[in-house]
Amino acid sequence: MAAEILFIAPLQELASLVKEVSHQESAPEIDIKVARMEDGVRLALEAEGRGYHVLVSRGVTAWMIREAGISLPVIDVLIGGLDILEAYLQAKCLGSPIGIVDVNEMIQEITSFEELVGENFVKYTLTDQKEDILKGVAALKAAGVQVVIGKIAMANEAKRLGMQAVVIRSGQEAVKRALAEARRVLAVRKLEKRRVEQLKAILDFTYDGVIALDKNGRISVFNPVMEKLTGWKAKKAIGSLVIDVLPKSHCANVLKSGKAEVGDIMEIGRAKVVANHIPIKVDEKIEGVVTTIQSVDRLQSLEHKVRRSLADRGHVAKHSFKDILGHSQAIENAVKWASEYAQVDSTVLLHGRTGSGKELFAQAIHNASPRRHESFVAINCAALPESLLESELFGYVEGAFTGARKGGKAGVFEIAHGGTLFLDEVGEMAPSLQARLLRVLEEGEVMRLGDNSILPVNVRLVAATHRDLKAMVEKASFREDLFYRLNVLSLVVPELAARGSDILLIARHFLDEFSGKMNRRVGRLSGDAERILLEYPWPGNIRELRNAIERMVMLTGEKEISKDDVARALLLDGEQTFCVPVRKEKLHGEVELAEIRIIQKALKECGGNKTEAARYLGISRTTLWRKMQEVGVEMFQ
Repeated sequence: MAAEILFIAPLQELASLVKEVSHQESAPEIDIKVARMEDGVRLALEAEGRGYHVLVSRGVTAWMIREAGISLPVIDVLIGGLDILEAYLQAKCLGSPIGIVDVNEMIQEITSFEELVGENFVKYTLTDQKEDILKGVAALKAAGVQVVIGKIAMANEAKRLGMQAVVIRSGQEAVKRALAEARRVLAVRKLEKRRVEQLKAILDFTYDGVIALDKNGRISVFNPVMEKLTGWKAKKAIGSLVIDVLPKSHCANVLKSGKAEVGDIMEIGRAKVVANHIPIKVDEKIEGVVTTIQSVDRLQSLEHKVRRSLADRGHVAKHSFKDILGHSQAIENAVKWASEYAQVDSTVLLHGRTGSGKELFAQAIHNASPRRHESFVAINCAALPESLLESELFGYVEGAFTGARKGGKAGVFEIAHGGTLFLDEVGEMAPSLQARLLRVLEEGEVMRLGDNSILPVNVRLVAATHRDLKAMVEKASFREDLFYRLNVLSLVVPELAARGSDILLIARHFLDEFSGKMNRRVGRLSGDAERILLEYPWPGNIRELRNAIERMVMLTGEKEISKDDVARALLLDGEQTFCVPVRKEKLHGEVELAEIRIIQKALKECGGNKTEAARYLGISRTTLWRKMQEVGVEMFQ
């Protein structure tokens, strides 16, 4: 282990004694160098750069090292009573009177010693050990002193003036005490350094800005976050008045009042921050202020993460546009517009029959949007009663109603904060909830049931319906203002019957999927089977097709799937066998065939009422009648 204590001994004799004592105490962490006065100061100046933490020396050399402004602590080998006694006995043999030149502390020791031995010394108290030594020794000579006792510098000057001199040498006890003190100081210094490094790490790597003031309002701590917020460098800010660096801060007010201020919202440049000012009191006196500063944007981000962590139930969008199968013009147009809509943040209203894949489009829009890394939360407005839907949408606080969960519950708007909220079957929402939904969309704020505090929410809304919302508005069953708020971007998801050969592509995809899940090798679709799939009206859309294919995989072996297998999977018995309409010359091609199926379906759902069917299709009754005449009215009966 490298030595951390450096002993600078003015004499070789002292260095040998230190070496002997350190070996006795098994203290290898001490390095010993012999150097006096200026040479000792030079060694001390180099010591900090070489990894030493504590210096030990003696007498004038120790004093000069301290006076040189070295940052390391300096321990002095103090002269003990036995050391003085030994020097006194040697001096008595050389002559008298005896004199001493030293600092006030040593002179006090000699005064006490005089009482013990019953003899008075001629004493000179130094105020400046370097320049005053010459004056002191000269004063002793003028007073008739024959023998000078003291440190090496005083002894050498006495000899130069023709007097006898005895050096007060340090014994083992004095050296042991000095080394013990050096180790104690080293331990304290290391502890303090560790604390300083810990504090520095906290200040440097915390996400909060930290600033500390002394009692005069000058900055003593200024961490890197504060540098970024203010544009001030720490070197320039430290020592400056806080009013010059943060003119809008209340730090100075807290310094005067001594009262903490928490949640102070202020501006630093263009950034809004929240500041907490805490006074520092020592013995009931204000000695400074510590201020922590947090960015409002970061606090909102943290709040969002907390909401997510507390309420997250795996709210992710699993599908993207590549999962939407098909090459028909209808589906390609829908995907094209949906991809465009994904790039903006406006509300999207998806129109489409039940089972046509509206949620698939909603997930794809989310995953192609800038919000793709945030939550995708879906809720079916038709699946829940009004009271339960309200609590799911907006959340509630504890005790809001009987059965409310302890601690309350976040609503889907809170959970989707920063992401996308998909409201399926929005046309089924009760009028009272429509009003609350409109307010959330317009204000960007939500209030939980039973609460009076408002939470800001940032949500991209995608809504879906199979209903004609415009007709509902005309009948006053859907709010007009909400309709226009939802229908910013509109997209029709084509039903399966209008997608032509996409039906076969999707059917084959489901065949592969269920064959793998059930570990069955199912044969391909026969030509007749494919024809039935293409001609069937698919009132349940893709959902019905998926279910039908799953049944086919279950009911069919490895043989080719026949038209009978398809009929059985579609639950078509002998009397209900599906008939393909005969095409007329004026209606040819796949698009015309799809149009026939759509009209057939509309008439079926409207009980044969042509007026209602025309309204359902969004065309006039005359147009409907004309199309029926073109292919033969009997085909729709």
